[in-house]
Amino acid sequence: MATTSKKRLTNQFLERMTPPKTGRLEVGDDLCPGLILRVSDQGTKSFSVIYRVLGEGGLSESGRHLAGNQHRITLGRWPVVSLADARERARAILGKAGAGADPRAELASSVRERRANTFSAVLERHIRQDAARTISSWPNVERVLRLHVVPHLGDTPIADIRRSDVHEIIDNIVASGRIGTAREVRKQMSRIFNWAADRELVANNPLSGMKRNDLARNTEAGRALSDIEIRSIWMAADDLRYPFGSLYQTLMLTGQRRAEWASCKRSEIDTDNRWLDLGKERFKSRREHIVPMSDALWALFDRLPVWTGGNDYFVFSSRHGRVPVAGFSQGKRALDDLAQEYLRKELGKPDAVFQHYRIHDFRVTCETRLAHLGFNQEVRDAVLGHAKPGLQKTYNKHDYLEEKRRALQAYAEHLIGVVRNGAVLSATTLIAAE
Repeated sequence: MATTSKKRLTNQFLERMTPPKTGRLEVGDDLCPGLILRVSDQGTKSFSVIYRVLGEGGLSESGRHLAGNQHRITLGRWPVVSLADARERARAILGKAGAGADPRAELASSVRERRANTFSAVLERHIRQDAARTISSWPNVERVLRLHVVPHLGDTPIADIRRSDVHEIIDNIVASGRIGTAREVRKQMSRIFNWAADRELVANNPLSGMKRNDLARNTEAGRALSDIEIRSIWMAADDLRYPFGSLYQTLMLTGQRRAEWASCKRSEIDTDNRWLDLGKERFKSRREHIVPMSDALWALFDRLPVWTGGNDYFVFSSRHGRVPVAGFSQGKRALDDLAQEYLRKELGKPDAVFQHYRIHDFRVTCETRLAHLGFNQEVRDAVLGHAKPGLQKTYNKHDYLEEKRRALQAYAEHLIGVVRNGAVLSATTLIAAE
């Protein structure tokens, strides 16, 4: 049974109020008649509003409209729903009831709308209407969200998702050691909520201002690999073979972003000109980008599997070209384990530890060594696909295609020379080096 009393509610009273030993306690608000605070014996505090609809009880003998039966609408738990917000919502409901309209009809419509706009439903709309058109690597991002977010929040109305819900998901990912994945989840969840807020599916982005010091990025762009690291990683990739081994060697030879080769289709390879042609729709900064293929890279490419389906298959794939290669975390771990073994053999130290590196460091290594080889900043930026700075972007329309071809050929010869200098190469690598 509920014990009922009446009092002017204040925030201080709500904070200090102790729950009843059994049952529940209800306290009416003197300042807003009809607003009820309910406190359970478990300490849960929630607001509701009690009202009667004018006219629902018919007409009196004098012709006056009579109020009908008493109804209750739950407003939500405190402190998620503040006292001020509860009063505002209660007054709105009481005002509608006093004008002869039952707020439950509007509330039911709102509930149906909220149920229709679950996170999964909004995610589908976001992909179709925005992300698939603007983010070249969206399929990879979508996989991350479906794996880590949808199982927990997929059926939840997006308007009901709180910052604490996202914190909990990120906490679990961080605990598993996947900081990059956690960072991507936060980034894409914030993007989806901004999109939903713009369409008034949510009042605001609950991730706005989210503080996660454990996800802070290293301000360093990365590090350049040493000769012995290049040799060890190259040989490890050679052992991995296709698709991961071939993909990693391709990234080492070109300095391009992982997604640009991992999602490459055969139709993007120009056989006559020997280059990869990344159209605006797939390149990160929405500019066309051409990557000339050196002799070493062309020899590697020429030995890759040829799948059925004309030129519409993915070059690097574990499913016969139907989908792009996936499972990068496992591939990187396998590469690291093999690279460490090669490092220990070359150093003659069984306990040597391979210094941590990222696949992105292949890009840093490429630019650093191109600088040592004498190529200027404009050519290095063109090779890596960096946007031209300042007025260069407006006035310099040169595509640097021939300069890029010479730079990548020189870099491939340098890289193969580094590998040949300190390792016994397999037949596969020897062919690529010729």
